[in-house]
Amino acid sequence: MELTLTLDPKSSKPLQAQVFDQIREIILDGQLKAGMALPPSRLLAERLRVSRNTVIIAYERLAAEGYVKARGTAGLFVGPIPPDSLLLIQRGSQPLTNGPVSEELGEPLLCFAGSPGGGGDRPELDFWVGRSDPGAFPIRIWRRIVSRLLSQETAYLTDYCDPAGLPELRTAISTHLRRARAVAVTEDQVIVTTGGQDALNLVFNLLKSHTRQLCIENPCYLGASLIFRSTELTIHPVPVDGEGLRTDLLPKDRGSLLYVTPSHQFPTGATMSLSRRLALLRWAEETDSYIVEDDYDSDFRYDGPPLTALAGLDGGRRVFYVGTFSKSVGAGLRIGFATVPRMFWGEARMLKARMSNGQAWLEQAALAAFIDEGHFDRHLRRLRQVYKARRDCLVTALRRTFAGAVVIGGDSGLHLVWRLPPGFPPARQIQVMARERGIGVYALSSGAAYDFHSNAVDNMLVFGYSSLNEIQIKKAIAEIQEIIQ
Repeated sequence: MELTLTLDPKSSKPLQAQVFDQIREIILDGQLKAGMALPPSRLLAERLRVSRNTVIIAYERLAAEGYVKARGTAGLFVGPIPPDSLLLIQRGSQPLTNGPVSEELGEPLLCFAGSPGGGGDRPELDFWVGRSDPGAFPIRIWRRIVSRLLSQETAYLTDYCDPAGLPELRTAISTHLRRARAVAVTEDQVIVTTGGQDALNLVFNLLKSHTRQLCIENPCYLGASLIFRSTELTIHPVPVDGEGLRTDLLPKDRGSLLYVTPSHQFPTGATMSLSRRLALLRWAEETDSYIVEDDYDSDFRYDGPPLTALAGLDGGRRVFYVGTFSKSVGAGLRIGFATVPRMFWGEARMLKARMSNGQAWLEQAALAAFIDEGHFDRHLRRLRQVYKARRDCLVTALRRTFAGAVVIGGDSGLHLVWRLPPGFPPARQIQVMARERGIGVYALSSGAAYDFHSNAVDNMLVFGYSSLNEIQIKKAIAEIQEIIQ
């Protein structure tokens, strides 16, 4: 492997430290991946025109800190990236961290693609949140629909779609929302986006001129916090409890924008009670504020009747509803959406045109047909059965293995939270120890979540169970028991 390093003999930093720092950054930046070999020390020393001992000392330090591993006489090979460097990738020369970086360290880039590191860097038994079962994608039906579309209509392959999204897909989405979530919107209130994060960006940019301060659940979804913290507006973190966001603690100032996940609070999993939903809508009216409802995994509810979305109670006045097909069909499609009150439709459509000028036609057309022909509803019914069985298996395994285990947020969605009992190691410590055993479990600060209180209690582990089968779940919990003991 060729390495391009630049050493400064005049620097106060020793040459071996310069070699170490630069190779470490190359590894953390992903240019050197797990399993790749470092150049032999003699060869690298010749290229850098330094003594071989300089390179050997740097290599020994890399090995001591776990970045590389020796394989006998074969040489040094890059090991799995340490857990503390997986979730957030910071620009510049500062080290990576497994949590939100302070403002002075630069803008973090969240790795949304599955488990931190993604791809082959995932642990063998990975409970990363929000991952669909790879084997559940409806490939045969999807292939048939795509083939039919390509044989019938190809004009859109060389032309632009409506920037708001293919009309057929917007109509299909509005029909599904009315039926499944009681959200009474029409095709001309739906904007198709590149996933849920893109929808959040769209709504925020649409409303920022109407907003004086920002309100957000605490703890909250990291992706939403990144958007809010990138502004100069005042942020009011609002605590959550077993009934969701504490509406009694919302500010009374006028002109707020609130981000909330009422159906399955992220990350705690709490479901907002009806009384609080109604209180939230009253607050929005009284303070002339708007609400962003992120309904990221509401298609999966296992216990109790389906819930009416906040946007369904609102009647299209102050709630902007954000959804995604990443959990229900597949994140690889990169299709999400936002619904907007009709008075914002023209402005939202123009903003979407400036942002991206629309999505790819083929995926939109295929998804519209998938919904219209009834495949989507049948697909969801199958997935609910599969994911419910996995949820039940995980809850049973936790409660049998750890007597009295407190499990929260399992009524719906694709993840739940285990509140660790007193006397157990901190969640971050369990996360690191589990990773060494090939198991991915995540503290709140690592599970795509953010807490505005830096001294938050580290006693919750997040389990995304949808991509593991029952055998894998039982094996992982047994391993965690050994780790903790």
